[in-house]
Amino acid sequence: MPGLLSVPYTVELNDLGLFSKGITGTEFVQIVRDQYEQLLADARHGARVMAIAVHPFVTGQAFRTKYFDQALEYLAAQPDIWLTTSDDIADHYRRTVLAEERNS
Repeated sequence: MPGLLSVPYTVELNDLGLFSKGITGTEFVQIVRDQYEQLLADARHGARVMAIAVHPFVTGQAFRTKYFDQALEYLAAQPDIWLTTSDDIADHYRRTVLAEERNS
């Protein structure tokens, strides 16, 4: 289908899967940090996408929200991160990569 883009989406950082396996909020924060650090190292070879899937009925629970806030605060404090949406990633790809390919 022309114009259709698929933005990478992984299930490793899906709150439903993680919390249903019994991880704690503290472990969730550490998992987010570990994922970021590895993807940062991998990014030397090209861009990486770190998807975090959250659901209000899971992470939105009062006893979990502070851990999600901690994870986001950690990520937001990183100088080399772009906190964005999948739509913005797709738009950026269209403006840069696809535009360069058309101009080549």
